[in-house]
Amino acid sequence: MSNKIDLTGKIQLAIDGAYDRGCPLAIAYVDGEGKPSLSVRGSVHVRNSEQLGLWARSRDTGLARAIASNPSVSLIFFGPLPDGSKMLLTLRGRAHTDLARNDEVYNGMSEVERKYDPEAKGVAVIVDVDTITGLTADGPFGQSRGAV
Repeated sequence: MSNKIDLTGKIQLAIDGAYDRGCPLAIAYVDGEGKPSLSVRGSVHVRNSEQLGLWARSRDTGLARAIASNPSVSLIFFGPLPDGSKMLLTLRGRAHTDLARNDEVYNGMSEVERKYDPEAKGVAVIVDVDTITGLTADGPFGQSRGAV
């Protein structure tokens, strides 16, 4: 397993545009009552080599509220890459809201997804990815940020 996180290359190809290919990522988090919650997110995209950006349509409930007290999240993707090959990805990390990155994240997501919040009343969620495990036709792979 690599000791650094690098979301570029095939991983970015898998994540960016996943919604438009019919395979949006799902995010798992723990809600305010301590119960697991899953949510499909069409807005997930790679922001840089170690971070994902996604949009929460509500600033005060659901995911945005949950990560304020428990930032641990996990995301999963399974589906085709633009070339038709398939990939399975599981990513774990720490999420936080970031109002200063609202425009960047909002504008970086699918146009179709933006239509669900046309007035951009939500909030940017940034995920600092700590581990990635995956599987392609070439076999399994993994990455982990130093000591997590």
